Amino acid sequence: MTPTERRGDRRVALHLRETLPEPAARQRDRLADRLRELEAAGQVDSFEVTTCPKRIRREDPKDVAARDRYLSFSRWARDRGVRLLPFFATRECYAADTGELCDWLVFPAITLAVYDEGDLVAVYPHADGEEYRSVADGLSALAGDADDPVGDRTSVVPAD
Repeated sequence: MTPTERRGDRRVALHLRETLPEPAARQRDRLADRLRELEAAGQVDSFEVTTCPKRIRREDPKDVAARDRYLSFSRWARDRGVRLLPFFATRECYAADTGELCDWLVFPAITLAVYDEGDLVAVYPHADGEEYRSVADGLSALAGDADDPVGDRTSVVPAD
């Protein structure tokens, strides 16, 4: 199912890192405004804006909800043959509380998830082959306007 196909109730979740640099914070505000417009036009039944941590430990994360959301996104990507890399990444970082080096899952600054009748049907950003699908692409798909100027598509070089 594509974001433009619809079975029923369409809910959108905009997940934002807890701390954002100023340019990303301005983009967050524009995206929330766009979601309000889509809701008013009936393209979206409801939306929520939530925060997520910048990163979580891969083993024994304190934010289980963020981990579970990532696992759901990962299953969605695997089922559709697309990649969440390099947008969601695993990195070795030092833990502030213990000083030990461990693997962390790093989240993108902004993620858009689309649900239809409670089922996850799309996650942005993601990569499909060499094509990058941005959060703006997701909003354009929801609006049903492939020519929407916010629907930028650029090639992406896979992470090593």
